[in-house]
Amino acid sequence: MSKPFLRVAAIAFFGIYALYALVLAPAYEIIASNITLMGTLWFDLVDLLLQWTEILGGAVMMAFILVGIHRTGSAKMAKPLLYLAGGALLFKYVSTIIAISVVYGSFDATMDFGSYTLSLLLEAAPCALLAFLTHRLVAADRIRRRELANAAFALGQEQAAPTPLLPFSKLFAKDAPLQRVLYICIGVLCGLRALSFILSEIAFSLIGYGFTAADIPVILLYFFLLVLLPCFLAYLLAYLVIRRLSAKNEVAAA
Repeated sequence: MSKPFLRVAAIAFFGIYALYALVLAPAYEIIASNITLMGTLWFDLVDLLLQWTEILGGAVMMAFILVGIHRTGSAKMAKPLLYLAGGALLFKYVSTIIAISVVYGSFDATMDFGSYTLSLLLEAAPCALLAFLTHRLVAADRIRRRELANAAFALGQEQAAPTPLLPFSKLFAKDAPLQRVLYICIGVLCGLRALSFILSEIAFSLIGYGFTAADIPVILLYFFLLVLLPCFLAYLLAYLVIRRLSAKNEVAAA
């Protein structure tokens, strides 16, 4: 893959996750451990930014992976990008553990190790699915183009230009195969976030936080702010990044 493409991807991945792990995560822990600050708007704001950064970071990663595999023609040729994405996710969780350990004044390498590992795997799952589906689609498109070219040559006819997989022409399109891949993977991301939200609400109820009918509007508002809205913005961000990378050949060519 081209060095400019990998360089831009590295800046995007590590920049977003450095903000998450080294700024927002320790800020959240500092506020959560302070009774006075925990009751203020700052707690909700930092929590919101923390979760949005995580979701939007995944969207940017998916956008680069999709474009990278499309440009190289296969997931095998895009391995440097996939390794970079995996390294960025690992950096995020290791840096988060270190930053939180600094906040509490003690380092514990096994702090919530199982929880962090599960979170890392769940966060990597939509990106891995996107890489797999994009690889299959790009490979099938390459075979189809070759078959059409061979058929046109055998018949002595001029080959009609097939519809390209990229760039996307509209924000939402039914006839764009790679865009459907993006729909699916953002949908998986949204589903995982929704499941996490529901499980956290169940956990709160089990430890004694009773819910009444009056709490339903608040819960729905938080579901909108923490799941639905950021996942829609994640799709929008991925779409814009893909359009941008597709337009800038000097960066996107791999």
